[in-house]
Amino acid sequence: MKKITFLFLLLGAVSHSQSNLDFEGGSGGAEWNWIVDQNGSNPPLEFVANPNITSENPTSTVAKFTATPAGETYALAYTDDIGSITFTEQNSIIKIKVLKTVTSSFGLKFEIPDGINKEVLVTNTITNGEWEELTFDFSSVIGNTYSRMVIIPDFLFRASDHVVYIDEITFNSGGTANNYNLEDIDFEPNGVGDSWQWNVDQNTTNPPLEFVSNPNTTGINSTATCAKFTATNGAQPWALVYTDNIGDITFTPENTTITMMVLKSFVSNVELKFEAPGYFKNIQVSNSITNGDWEELTFDFSSEIGVTVNRMVIVPDFSNRTQENIVYFDQLSFGTETASTNDFTQNNIKMYPNPAHDSLNFTRVSSNPLQVAIYDVLGKKVLTAADVLGKVDISALNTGLYIVKLAQDNNIISKKLVVK
Repeated sequence: MKKITFLFLLLGAVSHSQSNLDFEGGSGGAEWNWIVDQNGSNPPLEFVANPNITSENPTSTVAKFTATPAGETYALAYTDDIGSITFTEQNSIIKIKVLKTVTSSFGLKFEIPDGINKEVLVTNTITNGEWEELTFDFSSVIGNTYSRMVIIPDFLFRASDHVVYIDEITFNSGGTANNYNLEDIDFEPNGVGDSWQWNVDQNTTNPPLEFVSNPNTTGINSTATCAKFTATNGAQPWALVYTDNIGDITFTPENTTITMMVLKSFVSNVELKFEAPGYFKNIQVSNSITNGDWEELTFDFSSEIGVTVNRMVIVPDFSNRTQENIVYFDQLSFGTETASTNDFTQNNIKMYPNPAHDSLNFTRVSSNPLQVAIYDVLGKKVLTAADVLGKVDISALNTGLYIVKLAQDNNIISKKLVVK
């Protein structure tokens, strides 16, 4: 792993150059003061021999955290020996190696006294005694300075001791959150959303968000892939999933109406929420279709024009449930307050699937036909189609990125297209 030197200014004004926290003797966190809290009898953080030395993690010493059944779900350990950390583009992606025997969220949090804190939760997927590297994206708080680091290794209700081994806390370069430009979140491979970091919370064991084949491609949503959220029995009504990979979004008249496709077998509210330090706005909309067909829900954030947010939260099944409920969702689109033939926007025309291969489908607010022109990245027109009512054959196009210009009723919009 490439090491990037990161300057920690320790308490007491001692400078310490550190590329990672490896918990080896005499360096890298083992000599720091770690306080365990909210964990029953608060057994101390231990530094022990690596229980599984492999190519994934060949180090000799690791940290051992024992989460007790008497502890809170957020049983934690913290240290102030990080000194003062200011997040930049060079250190905002943090990676931690963990070895766990259960699936649960791992929380990493940075705090400042009497300030605004930042926490990111990531769920592990490996439980067979192998090491796994988790990635925590703090690029949404670039410029903020913190003086305390908190780890919550097992964010879970537990009936017995859960032991979590931790190692190689590494501050790496580069953030990905600010690359999002309000494209449709479609969860397609090489599309938008599938490679983002999605964190499940308040959902008992917090099963991770899955990206699965569309269970019904015959209706208004024929895309290949969608997101699958499993709301567990016993979870909070507001069991949720969130991402910071939206970067900074400022609400304007052009992006305040957000639509989302959902497929549910029961009726309950879906909540869409946007957050920023010291701010949040949430809207709930209930589905009405339960027969296995997709339904498009609309969330109106026009009251928030001028507000900048950096976290999106989805509560797919806001209800008191007595069983496991599965919700599929897809095609989150940002548009204007209304979508009508006299107010032509990105939401007037849906284009799918994207990525596409042989054909491209369109749905329209207006019944009038479309004029379609497709351009390559050099600006060369490679395909045209007149009077399109639903589908265009693109089998002649090579794999790559294209711009699709759509004209209807003397209005023109452009959409990006990936051909695979």
